Amino acid sequence: MKRIRQRLRPFLAAALATVVGVAFAAATPAAPAAASYGSTVTVTVDEMHTTECLDRVWLVVCDPPELFGVAILTQDDGQQQRCEMALPAAPGTDIVTPRTVCAGRSVTGNFRVNFELWEDDSTEGGSREQADLNPGTAKDWATTNLLGGRAGTSRWSTSGGPSRAVFTVTVAARPTSITISSPAPTGTPREFDPRLGERLTISGSLSVPSALRFTITSQASGASFVRAEAPFYGGAFNVDWDGRWSDGSYAPVGGYTITVADPVDGGSARTTQARVIQRVALAFADMTSQPATNWQYRSGPIVVSAVVPAAGTFRMRVLRGGVEVFRTADVRRAAGPVSFSWTGRHADGSWATPGSYVFTLEGAADDGRAFPAASRTVPVSDPPAGLEVYALAEPGVPAVNPQAVPGTSIRATVVGADHTARPAARITVEMSPAGWIGRPVTLTPRVVRTCLQVSECQAVIPADILAGAAVAYRVTASEADGVPDMRTATADWRITDLNPPEPSQTPEVTLVPLWRASVPAVVDANGRVNTRPLNQTIDVAYAPGTGYDTSTLDGARQFGNAVDDNAWQLLGIRSRVFPSSIATHWSQVGIWVQNVPVEVTVSPDGDALCRRTGFSPVSFAETNGVLHTVNCRDNASGSVFTADSPTVGWHELHHSAYHEGDEYCCDGGYWYGEGKNTYRSLSDCQRSGSDASTCNEITDGVSPTGWWRSDGPMSDVMINNSVERADDIRAAEATFARCGRGQC
Repeated sequence: MKRIRQRLRPFLAAALATVVGVAFAAATPAAPAAASYGSTVTVTVDEMHTTECLDRVWLVVCDPPELFGVAILTQDDGQQQRCEMALPAAPGTDIVTPRTVCAGRSVTGNFRVNFELWEDDSTEGGSREQADLNPGTAKDWATTNLLGGRAGTSRWSTSGGPSRAVFTVTVAARPTSITISSPAPTGTPREFDPRLGERLTISGSLSVPSALRFTITSQASGASFVRAEAPFYGGAFNVDWDGRWSDGSYAPVGGYTITVADPVDGGSARTTQARVIQRVALAFADMTSQPATNWQYRSGPIVVSAVVPAAGTFRMRVLRGGVEVFRTADVRRAAGPVSFSWTGRHADGSWATPGSYVFTLEGAADDGRAFPAASRTVPVSDPPAGLEVYALAEPGVPAVNPQAVPGTSIRATVVGADHTARPAARITVEMSPAGWIGRPVTLTPRVVRTCLQVSECQAVIPADILAGAAVAYRVTASEADGVPDMRTATADWRITDLNPPEPSQTPEVTLVPLWRASVPAVVDANGRVNTRPLNQTIDVAYAPGTGYDTSTLDGARQFGNAVDDNAWQLLGIRSRVFPSSIATHWSQVGIWVQNVPVEVTVSPDGDALCRRTGFSPVSFAETNGVLHTVNCRDNASGSVFTADSPTVGWHELHHSAYHEGDEYCCDGGYWYGEGKNTYRSLSDCQRSGSDASTCNEITDGVSPTGWWRSDGPMSDVMINNSVERADDIRAAEATFARCGRGQC
């Protein structure tokens, strides 16, 4: 008959009827639950009834269905399990004897059962499907949500016919087994100090998913509270306790019992222990200030720090002569580091003055206990007058190396007007790629580094710039925002060569290895950066003498450092030569390197003079210095000098660049500076010297030289390589004036 129905179905119209019924669920009394979320579920079909005809042939012959049931268990996390009856009912036959659909399926958490009525054609060439059954909710009928772990039996009847079923859901609880691993249930109880921010971790495992309740009980008072209660679906649990009671206060020092249990299964409870302790008494520890002494408020705020063992509310008071001049607002901080800053401005709007200030920290812990006040005295000083900033590359001549190495940097140094080192509130280093000599490129500056409250700032040259021909750089130093008469100093752009040029760059670039160690730069109307015209600058060119083998990496670095040291000396920095005519006119001074080795030997004439061979000075340089390590007497001749130290180079530069003579007794080159700083007679000195009243003969008190000097009998760059005096500065100013007219 089914085969006839299948052949005739395309030509027949089916008469369908829908019968609507009422669902009911009858639950047997549940036994006491033994677990919260783990269940073993069995679904049994008790009855299945049908009055359906799948098709009627000529409206006479009825094709009855062969019913069977399908149950789908759906957990509240979305996971599903599907079960089927083993065999369907005979065609048109009701089931009145219970048959198992799902047997002992493990379910986690709450769930529902979808019971579906199916018809089986598979034994007669058809398929197992629901499509042949008449419409109605009985074909796919769902229970309400059932509670996982709640043992019991519930009976359900589908509705929405015409076929229907009665089925039973049996739930058996799966008890969980709890194991606490931390804190360990045996041995010495775990100790922790909540006031230091320490926390207690309660962790372990459970055999099946379950809800867990964590209860903290004081062993001293018996008081308790529930720390947490939540479902745990995995095989582990992890809850922490911050040592606070249910009202947020710290738990008193003492022992505590931690109970972990399934809320509906008292037999699952497991316990462990811990102790709340207080490790140290309240105190401000490791109190420091930055800076530690001689704070200059113009260079930024002072920061006072300490470490506290407990959370609380803290403040800082600033006193001068026992009188409070400033206090911070109260702030709450956790246990650990605390810090406060002060700009130097008093509460009345005035600013700090030189003297001693007392910085006092005060506070109270969250539990009400007071911290003993802690104080630190810091001397406050005014910075030296003025603000200047200079910068050089390190190592001094990167191009002397086979290639500029990673870590090559620009070092900025801040000084006062007297060249005493002083911190700035902020030092900013800008850099841009630059081209080789005679090849300007567009200036594209970017800030590479900003340093705060320091006197030096070292900025590593970025890799993309380091790979190029040269770097242009500019540094800016400023005092703290808001201070009275805030000062800012910005140096001019300068250029340092980074990598030697390729020989193919000729004829634009000379084949002689002549490189810019630090030269002033100009930016043209098109925004391109280039070397300042040479006729506007005094150019100092250094060459490696005996002792500096620039063909080796170590030798090249040593020579670069020597050039650096000599340049800083010319600027009057590090050795604090002040005043410095080079620093005053730094935007008109170029430092170059001619990487051609020069042999320096001791003269055989008995005067121990340094003798140089094989050296051709740089034609445009006003002065050429040969740096060496030979033990001989350095000297200058024309535009060339030798120097075995930066201070000697400082002296010799005044010969070659400013054309000054020696002022020491008794074998100096006095004639070289005639009319500039040395004079053939007292009358010449009084007429041409800077100060007629201080003219004195150059002598050692025994041997007269017949030469006179205007600067008084005191230390002098032309006597002992020290400071420039009036005649020296006058000679320097005359030289730089010519450069300003483009006559260098």
